[in-house]
Amino acid sequence: MSGLLPTDSDPELLDEERGLRVVQLEDADTDRLLGSLSSETARQLFTSLHEEPATASELADRADTSLQNAKHHLSNLQEADLVYVADTRYSSKGREMKVYAPSDDALVVCVGDSTSLLDSIEDLAGAVIALLVGSVLVQWWFATAVLDDTTPESLPRVGDSVTAVEPVFGFLPPGVAFFAGGLVVLVVLLAFRAWR
Repeated sequence: MSGLLPTDSDPELLDEERGLRVVQLEDADTDRLLGSLSSETARQLFTSLHEEPATASELADRADTSLQNAKHHLSNLQEADLVYVADTRYSSKGREMKVYAPSDDALVVCVGDSTSLLDSIEDLAGAVIALLVGSVLVQWWFATAVLDDTTPESLPRVGDSVTAVEPVFGFLPPGVAFFAGGLVVLVVLLAFRAWR
């Protein structure tokens, strides 16, 4: 009988899109959220679910607690929208078991105005993407400058001094050096912005 019922989860059901969740400390739901995580056992279960979705009995084993206690904390976490039932498995005895997964990849609790935090994250993401594009262009330019055979022999070529395989400072390719330098500038600008 146990071979007739599926015992493994369908990975497609567990790979739902999850993202960043930002909540205000002043929100009404924040009390329930923080209350559901006030127990050490609840935090262990929640952390374990971020590693791998699991059933209540698997989580109870991982946290070294009773099944009843694990179900209690999972219910609280579910009410706080921190976990959800992602799938169903069947035990070897044919019993239906819920598979729990975290609702979000990351959770941020903000005190004060979260719009400035989100704006800063969006600004930073745009700058990092621009740096990545610039790094690829720098790497490409150095690689094509080295391979440029159309330059007359009398004129020096970029490839004569720097080759695509010759790293900057002896260990960094030009594109990586450009990206690292850009990150340093971003960090300095963010530190100055925070200091102001």
